[in-house]
Amino acid sequence: PLTMPPPRKFRPREPAVLVSQTAGCFWWREEVRRKHGSTPWIPKIFWVFFHVLFIVLLFQFDNDMTDGGAGYQTGFAFACLLNLYAFLCVANSNPGYVSEQERCPEDQEDVYREQDRIRRERIAARVKSKRERERHAAEADDVADDDDTAGDDAELPDLESGDRTNDRPNERTTSPRGEDDGTGGLLGAPGGASNSSDVNATSSSFVGGDVGEPPVGQYCKHCKAWQGLRTKHCHDCGRCVRKFDHHCFWVGTCVGEKNHARFVWYLVAQTALIVWAFHVSNSGWKYMDTFHELFEVNAGPVCMSIALFIFIMFVGSLLGFHVYLIVTNQTTWEVSSRDKISYLAGVPHNVYAFSRGPMRDAREFCCAPPPPRYTLRSFEWMREWSRTETIWENKYYVCC
Repeated sequence: PLTMPPPRKFRPREPAVLVSQTAGCFWWREEVRRKHGSTPWIPKIFWVFFHVLFIVLLFQFDNDMTDGGAGYQTGFAFACLLNLYAFLCVANSNPGYVSEQERCPEDQEDVYREQDRIRRERIAARVKSKRERERHAAEADDVADDDDTAGDDAELPDLESGDRTNDRPNERTTSPRGEDDGTGGLLGAPGGASNSSDVNATSSSFVGGDVGEPPVGQYCKHCKAWQGLRTKHCHDCGRCVRKFDHHCFWVGTCVGEKNHARFVWYLVAQTALIVWAFHVSNSGWKYMDTFHELFEVNAGPVCMSIALFIFIMFVGSLLGFHVYLIVTNQTTWEVSSRDKISYLAGVPHNVYAFSRGPMRDAREFCCAPPPPRYTLRSFEWMREWSRTETIWENKYYVCC
């Protein structure tokens, strides 16, 4: 007789394993817990492969690398090792992970509770307003269906006699979206800024920007850790990161509060190395009498120069952008998602919320330890400062 195999037992999905990894190379010897697989080795292998490939190709042609002697080659090798060291310092560093046990500071507990109460009241009001609009839209549809049914059975009205029996002046009108035009609900006119917000997105947003009081933070809905200002949850690492900038694919970790300076120094070393390799590749070009001979002899160096120029534009632009972030005390996340970040909602667009001046921002970025918390100035001060005329922005012109 045929025997059926026993049914497979249901195995629930195991949670992500957090492995312990040492942070940094010779610096900050602290334990970093990140999600298993969040620092893949494949991007690092490709990074090493591309560097080795271009270095080998540089030795295939007559240029400054082959004609410069041992001293020139030793200097280039030292630059390569320095670039590798800077890469490893970023790839094995702690970006500033937030502990899951971290809670709201005691001196901000009352402010957070009040802002959380306001937030919950707004969510409840928006849900109620949305239900009211849906109910009014349903009633309007029922009335419209009844009018169509009555119009099919009744005779047409006598327009010359002034018959207005079918008019309903006391009936509410609805907008094309089904919103009640006769009432503004609980939060003002329908379709306004307060009613156009997504309820789900608002449930985890900061509160305080539109009531004149700067927000203090919130609890993460993913890892339940306390999120102060400038903190964001990274889904690739599975942790909240203080002063989150971005998650870099090549280094396999986030760029945040503790390793942003290392990342910038890595960009400096990488850009300098590519520029040097670009110069070496250009030195291999040979002058010929005809165009055919010129291209045939210089095909390899020209292709390498074009590829290296593209890398210079990419890495150099990234370095310039991060220098701009340093002197304005911003992050990539805050620049790219400024309109979506709730604690920046009340900040004027021509004001950098956390900047204390270019020189001070650069000095604190390079030399000072990270602050225990990030705070915003009052919104009144920022609105007043936004109206101040400068050489870059005034009533006659705006440069940036």
